[in-house]
Amino acid sequence: MIVFDLRCTQGHTFEEWFRSSTEFEERTAAHDLTCPSCGDTHIEKALMAPRVNGGSAAAVPATPCGMPACGTGGCAMMGS
Repeated sequence: MIVFDLRCTQGHTFEEWFRSSTEFEERTAAHDLTCPSCGDTHIEKALMAPRVNGGSAAAVPATPCGMPACGTGGCAMMGS
């Protein structure tokens, strides 16, 4: 499955899922896509930001700052 950001001729944008790029092309040519805002069937791909699915990386531990310990709930670095 692939998701595309789409735009109609009126400037409305929306997302739609497709089995493949070919399915998008076929449905666009057949005017089988409809803008949910205005019903326009002249649809094209909108500019999209890449979707990056990163793995869950371990948090980087903070290095000691050299200030007194924050055992009381206040941080000397934050002026508390």
